[in-house]
Amino acid sequence: MADRKISQLNSLTSPAAGDTFVVVDIDQPSDADKNKSITFGTIHKAVPDGSASAPAISFLTDSSVTGFYRSASNEIAITANSNYVAKFTTAGFQLGTGTAAAQLHLFSTDTTDQVIIENTDAGLDTAPDVVLYRNSASPAANDNLGNLEFRGRNAASEDISYGQILARIADTTDASEDGILQLMTAAAGTTAARITLKSDKVGVNESDPQHPLHITESVTNTGLFIESAEAVAVSAADITLYHHRGSSVAGQDSDVLSSINFQGNNDASTPEQIQFAELEASIVDASDTTEDGKLDLKVKAAGTLTSMAAITAANVTLGSRPILPTHTPASATAAGTLGEVAWDANYIYVCTATNTWKRVAIGTWS
Repeated sequence: MADRKISQLNSLTSPAAGDTFVVVDIDQPSDADKNKSITFGTIHKAVPDGSASAPAISFLTDSSVTGFYRSASNEIAITANSNYVAKFTTAGFQLGTGTAAAQLHLFSTDTTDQVIIENTDAGLDTAPDVVLYRNSASPAANDNLGNLEFRGRNAASEDISYGQILARIADTTDASEDGILQLMTAAAGTTAARITLKSDKVGVNESDPQHPLHITESVTNTGLFIESAEAVAVSAADITLYHHRGSSVAGQDSDVLSSINFQGNNDASTPEQIQFAELEASIVDASDTTEDGKLDLKVKAAGTLTSMAAITAANVTLGSRPILPTHTPASATAAGTLGEVAWDANYIYVCTATNTWKRVAIGTWS
């Protein structure tokens, strides 16, 4: 091979793994043993372990203190300005210092944001998105799709799941798929679903809701509590039951608006769910500016739901005899309200004006 200046050498733009470099092994005492060769592939396959302050693969512009190094057996670590940042291990990828317990494990010792997903798109499409995709080859009902778990420690230094957001499949039928989303919390040491969204229904302490809002509770306490802190004299914490025939369709006479039903079980050998009472509201007259309504209290009587008190603008109709407690006005001028009625063993009393009573004697007969 003829002698050539380095400046005369051709540039090798596509080196092959077997291309050979000439190197000097300074550890050899004999000059005859110092000259050796190394292939391009070997140079790029084997590098020193390095360290956080002196990475094996670094960048000259960053003073060779930023790059990659071998932190332990089968680990590739990343350092920035001589500070360990993250590493790849056989378990996965981890950021920060600790023992990874997942394929992606982030460690932190402060309260700053750990994960931020930012998107600057100005369009109407959703962004940024986080997708949990259970790509099952055999999807089936009740398959778990994904879980967000909020884990902490208890007083015994045990790891506890204090809250979870869990998604499942309810129905995989093409074009009629249904899903389940559950909000779970720990109560008395047990984590269970407290709110379940199944298809188009919501359950509170009910894992299989059968109604748009289905509340199940097992305590002898308030099942539904609505509180208002409005500092006003008008009504608040209201419950409104609004039934209409579409947003622009007129109501009609005798339309039943809404009902409050009271149900329980009977004592059959297999107890049956029975409606024992009902409070029903309806339209009597839907005429504009002269509307009339009706409120009907029904109870079960000999197995049949029967109206016992129907209130309209015209009258109050009772389905059974009223039972009034005894009361004897102290005098003809005792406190009373016009229209008030009272009775005792000897008289029936009627308040004919404010604090003005009249009475009629009553007696037995045969």
